[in-house]
Amino acid sequence: MDQKIYFPYDASYSRAQIEAVWINLDNPVYVAELDGRIAGAYILRPNQPAYGSHIANGAYMVSGSARGNGIGSVLCNHSIQTAKQLGYRGMQFNLVVSTNAAAIRVWKAHGFEIIGTVPGGFFQEDLGYVDAHIFFRSLV
Repeated sequence: MDQKIYFPYDASYSRAQIEAVWINLDNPVYVAELDGRIAGAYILRPNQPAYGSHIANGAYMVSGSARGNGIGSVLCNHSIQTAKQLGYRGMQFNLVVSTNAAAIRVWKAHGFEIIGTVPGGFFQEDLGYVDAHIFFRSLV
C-alpha cells in the first residue's frame, strides 16, 4: 500500500494547526462513509479571495484502509456537484504531487486538466524533490 506523503504539512505542524485549515466555519467539510466508518473527506473553499473567489479549491483525503474502493472518485464527483450548487465557475487544485498516481487518475477521469507543473514543487523524503501539478476544471 502506498504510504507516501502528499500533503504539505510536515512534523512541525500540530494537529490543531492542520485541523484549523480543514475544520473551520469558512470551509464546508464533506465525508464519505464505508461500512459505517469515515473513509474520506474533502473541503471546498475559494481558491483566492475577492476577485478570484469564483474558482473553488478543494482538498481531499482518503483513509489508507479505504483506498481502492472508489472513495476518491465519489468525493470528486460530489465536490464538483457541490461547487456548482455553491455558484463556483471552476475548480483548481494548486498542489497535486506528481507521484500521486491515484489522485491524478481520479482528477483526469472527472475532467480536470493539468494547466501547469512546478518543477520540484514538493519534497518526498524517499524521492527528494518531485514535481507538483496544478489542475483545473471549468464548471460552466
